[in-house]
Amino acid sequence: MSQDTKPLIAARREGWTLEVVQSFDEAEASERARWHAATPEERFEAAAQIRYIVYGKAAATARLQRVLEVVSGA
Repeated sequence: MSQDTKPLIAARREGWTLEVVQSFDEAEASERARWHAATPEERFEAAAQIRYIVYGKAAATARLQRVLEVVSGA
């Protein structure tokens, strides 16, 4: 984890809420319901933030490589 991700992590923690559940199944159902209720934009933003925290700024802004292979039919 780099120094530039610490403010992002702190900002994410401000929005956390605590939920008490009685079993792992109940916790999984609650988590699944929360993500199903989220908008696609919220899900994408969460994935982007996690990727930024794990890989840092350079990897989070780099483009994906595209590989194309031509296969001959003969």
